[in-house]
Amino acid sequence: MPYELLYFSVSALGEPIRLALTLGDLEFTNTTTKNCETFAERKVALSPYGDAGQVPLLILPDKKTVLCQSRSILRYVGKIATHDGAPLYPTDPYAAYAADALVDLAEDMRAPINATFAIEDQAEKEAARAALFEPGAKIAKWLAVLDAQLGKDPMTAVNIGNIYAFCMVNLFRQPTFLDGIPPDFAVKYENITKHHNWFANLPKVKAYYAAKEDRDGFKPLA
Repeated sequence: MPYELLYFSVSALGEPIRLALTLGDLEFTNTTTKNCETFAERKVALSPYGDAGQVPLLILPDKKTVLCQSRSILRYVGKIATHDGAPLYPTDPYAAYAADALVDLAEDMRAPINATFAIEDQAEKEAARAALFEPGAKIAKWLAVLDAQLGKDPMTAVNIGNIYAFCMVNLFRQPTFLDGIPPDFAVKYENITKHHNWFANLPKVKAYYAAKEDRDGFKPLA
């Protein structure tokens, strides 16, 4: 029986899990608010945290075990999934640390956008988001660090770190559900661009996004 991922239809925190399952050839049902009328009810009923719980949720093939917390789910999938004969979560302690550190770095880069969701005025929200990408601002600062770190990466090992970095940068690429993001924000980051093209051209990744019209930012750059 397949796994089931319960998350919104957008990329965001569910996308690294979808990609890890895909790279590991693990069959899964992608349940979203668009294809499940009882999404809200199921979210509460299935979550280990009850009403306080959030998505994503990963329902294991036994249909009884439900995992929560996005990055914990990603690590779980990384431990059971392999790509080209290697686990997506490395077994070597230092390699595992490096993958975890890249996940944490990409999350540091993404996290400042969270505060903008509480802004009710649309123009103010878009301006606040655009400001995060200005030189020295919170997201721009971490993009520069991520770019430098990816410059040290040989870009040969497919693991949860590279999956997460790829997905979190592309969360901001056009088209995106996040209004106000500068469309050219990533142009100046040479290593992020190199990393994107390496990862987007992996056969399983390229095939996964080929027919997805709402994921153009995850496809190889022209």
